[in-house]
Amino acid sequence: MATRSLQDKVALVIGASSGMGRATSLALANEGAKVVCCDLRAEANPRGYEADIEKTTSQLIVERGGESIFEQVDISNTSQLEVAFGRAISKFGRLDILVNTSGYWAPFEEFVDETDEVWAKMVGVHTIGSSKAMRLAIRQFLKQEVDPKWGSRGRIVSISSAAACTALPKEVAYSATKASVNHMTRTAAMDHAKDWININCIAPGVVATGMARGNIEDEAILRQMKRSFPWPRLGTVDDITAAVLFFCLPPSSWITGQVLSVDGGMALGIPSE
Repeated sequence: MATRSLQDKVALVIGASSGMGRATSLALANEGAKVVCCDLRAEANPRGYEADIEKTTSQLIVERGGESIFEQVDISNTSQLEVAFGRAISKFGRLDILVNTSGYWAPFEEFVDETDEVWAKMVGVHTIGSSKAMRLAIRQFLKQEVDPKWGSRGRIVSISSAAACTALPKEVAYSATKASVNHMTRTAAMDHAKDWININCIAPGVVATGMARGNIEDEAILRQMKRSFPWPRLGTVDDITAAVLFFCLPPSSWITGQVLSVDGGMALGIPSE
């Protein structure tokens, strides 16, 4: 059997139980990576679109012949992040890939009506949590040698949002804090390119996940969302996973500091009717 592209690499995925994180974890495992699945709970979001929703991500990986453990993590709790990273390294001896798909979303509301509590949660998850996870990963990467075949010492892929790239109404806290992930990607990549560490980001558009299901099932909101991009369908988790996987595989070793829009053309501007 041919060696897979990420054979024996260790990946830590935050938000691994559902949606983009679940699909990404399975794709990484399929390429040979050992996967540390981190989330608020092991079980998938019951409102998700997964066909095998009754099984956890780690269960699926193990059933398919891979290696995986689950760590309960609230990314806004930096102590929990430290514990999860420590256990991952203790279990597998190293860390090669961090994928952060976690996100927090609140119902649409005009800026003036957004609460301090919503802002604190958005900052905690998207800005502080993402920053902490990235720094923990980089500290471990720096203890390891460069893999010449892979072309890297470590890889980080974050998930932001099309809302971080394009102004959308009634999403100021979400947009601003997701935009912080974009700029962390660029500036951290500048600091650590010399260390052979790749840091990139995906900015998804409207993707069918459990978190977005309420909007997708609201006909008025769905019509408005569809008017925001020219492509004639919503995104799927597989659209995002393919892009994340590319940033983890050997051919992308000379790419860093990039925010890739995977959004059906949303970032291009308002489409004509």
